[in-house]
Amino acid sequence: MSQADFPFSRALVTGASAGIGAALAHRLAKEGVHHLILVARRLDRLQGIGAQIEGSTDCTVACIAADLSTSEGVDAVLAAAGAVDLLVNNAGVGSFGPFYQLDPTRELGMIALNCAAPVALTRGLLPGMIAQGSGCVLNVASGQSFGAMPFMSTYAATKAFLLHWAEGVRAEVRGTGVRIVTVCPGAIDTDFNTAADIPEDQVAAISLVRGSLEGVVDSAVACIRHDSGLAIPGFRNWIAVTIGRFSPRGIAVRVLAAVLRRGAEKAQT
Repeated sequence: MSQADFPFSRALVTGASAGIGAALAHRLAKEGVHHLILVARRLDRLQGIGAQIEGSTDCTVACIAADLSTSEGVDAVLAAAGAVDLLVNNAGVGSFGPFYQLDPTRELGMIALNCAAPVALTRGLLPGMIAQGSGCVLNVASGQSFGAMPFMSTYAATKAFLLHWAEGVRAEVRGTGVRIVTVCPGAIDTDFNTAADIPEDQVAAISLVRGSLEGVVDSAVACIRHDSGLAIPGFRNWIAVTIGRFSPRGIAVRVLAAVLRRGAEKAQT
């Protein structure tokens, strides 16, 4: 399938100011998307990425600064975006440390951004896709979607929600021409780790599931093109997820807690 055959032309990408979102925006423009709508809180970063894309492709770019952890931010994006045929639910945040010591406002904001925002954006845009008989929603979940993660308990739970919700909606829209697909990357070297306050030595401790940004983008684009419901990019990430899914739940959680406890407690001192 050539770039000219890419099935969608007008895409909205959340969390597009850095990391996976920015990389996906660049790649979608090269794949043949004609118009990109980039969403994040940092307008200057979005505008810089937009200028790079417009300078190297035929794709036009619009930038929307919005806080998607608020209903006002979601409503503003839906009002400004108009109809799109590809929605990329990528925006997300994490946190690291003993749950009882973490900022409760931040934990609740994480639930709003990682769970409520994708639901609201999809609910707003999906009817139009169904009406035209074509469209796609790509959800960026996580390798942590498949089980509990001590010291990242809220984050893992939000990604489990995103995956299970997406799989349910995918089954609901079968036969409408709309694709609901999900990619579950492992740990990627992006700004996410710093924003989540994950110490570098703890990122190294879960290095088994680290992957490349290019590999995640490749998997995401393949999901969109081929209507693959679920992708777990990276062989080591796939192995880690598979072991976790088929290990006794209590044992897997205790092992993870033992690996991460010292770093989590150190991070809070």
